Amino acid sequence: MADNGWVDGICHAESGLPKLLILSLERIGVMEPPEYAYREYTSKGILRCDMMVFVGKSTRYPDVDPWFVSTSGFHFPDTYRKAARKALRRLRVIYKHHLQRTPMGFFPPTGGRGRTWIARMRGLGREEEDLEDTVSHLSIYLTSLDELYREQAAQLKQLIHRAEKATQELEEQQIRAARAEYSLAALQAQMQEYENREGIGGWIEEEEEPEETHWDKGTQTEDEVMDRCLPIKKRPIRIGEESP
Repeated sequence: MADNGWVDGICHAESGLPKLLILSLERIGVMEPPEYAYREYTSKGILRCDMMVFVGKSTRYPDVDPWFVSTSGFHFPDTYRKAARKALRRLRVIYKHHLQRTPMGFFPPTGGRGRTWIARMRGLGREEEDLEDTVSHLSIYLTSLDELYREQAAQLKQLIHRAEKATQELEEQQIRAARAEYSLAALQAQMQEYENREGIGGWIEEEEEPEETHWDKGTQTEDEVMDRCLPIKKRPIRIGEESP
């Protein structure tokens, strides 16, 4: 395990582009297998993978210095094949003059299937008598696969963009929901505080109704009834009559 989550290893001759890379390197005198370093991480909920492939010095062409390529993908297997494809393209550029008159000088094309490349492919059988026509057809077939890869990569890029946009919208909705919950909790706290301060929401004691009294005009005077019904503070003050 390397620093910062990077993992080192040796590139193996897996089927497809990784195997083609190792065979191509052996053909130009790079006998040591290429090495890679990669790291996997999660970005916006999506697994990502960064990778670098290091290629050593050639014994057949010692004037070419060691080199490397880097790329990014999703899972390790997909990124591994993508890095091998990029290394093949880089190899063709670095050893351009050395591979010009070999089948490796035609695939993968660095600038697409331009007119110059097509003209060279059509004249491949005439320029190199030891090459069979199958090499020309195979190169065109592999280039068609390369074109298909670019189309699928463009479609995948669009899908990733849509997924990232949906994730962003979901995060915004979650933020709005959290703010609404916070506002509701604050409002409830304010209402509770107001109720506690004003005494609202508790039990309200009912006022006692005054006892019902009856005035018996035959036995009670008006003053006696008022003294009995009214509170002491509200009873009228009477000044006693002077004795004769």
